[in-house]
Amino acid sequence: MNSRNNLGGSFMLGGTSITVNRMGYGAMQLAGPEVWGPPHDVNGAIAVLREAVTVGVNHIDTSDFYGPHVTNQLIKRALHPYPEDLVIVTKVGARRGDDKSWIHALSKQELVDAIHDNLRNLGLDALDVVNLRVGAVMEPTEGSIEEPLTVLAELKRVGQIRHIGLSNVNPKQLAEAQRITEIVCVQNLYNVAHRNDDDFINDLAGQA
Repeated sequence: MNSRNNLGGSFMLGGTSITVNRMGYGAMQLAGPEVWGPPHDVNGAIAVLREAVTVGVNHIDTSDFYGPHVTNQLIKRALHPYPEDLVIVTKVGARRGDDKSWIHALSKQELVDAIHDNLRNLGLDALDVVNLRVGAVMEPTEGSIEEPLTVLAELKRVGQIRHIGLSNVNPKQLAEAQRITEIVCVQNLYNVAHRNDDDFINDLAGQA
């Protein structure tokens, strides 16, 4: 850790040596309205990213389908070369339609292309953490995630991904994933108003 503020304490991502401050920065709203196109104030967005890192944020959550491509390009423009302790967590498994819709993108080619887009637009040789988004926009859906997760596990094996997480999954899918590869984090919709995953969160806490 460096001398920057430690916002709200810190914790290690499961099974890794990565330590992140509890207060991170979600880059989704850096894009334009409806998470589409560039922001009205590009310089303001860049200033926000730089200020976040200055005050102690060392974990940025992003995806190349935000914009699409916009948020990652802004992160690169604002922060590259990145601080040594900055952890960028990106997400794959969706794409944007021409009508601004959110569409599943879980085929092998779509996932490979998404990883390459993230690498290029962030200016990285390997991605710190990639979350596989497999559910609906706001919540998990049923079904096996073995096929898309196996694609990411292979990209991890060849060094394009360092760690894998999951987004919008249920407990059964997490258990399935853990039989395929190490899972370092789970990103589900969960806050003081949305408590559907209370039991899931308690189970995860018990595994920690």
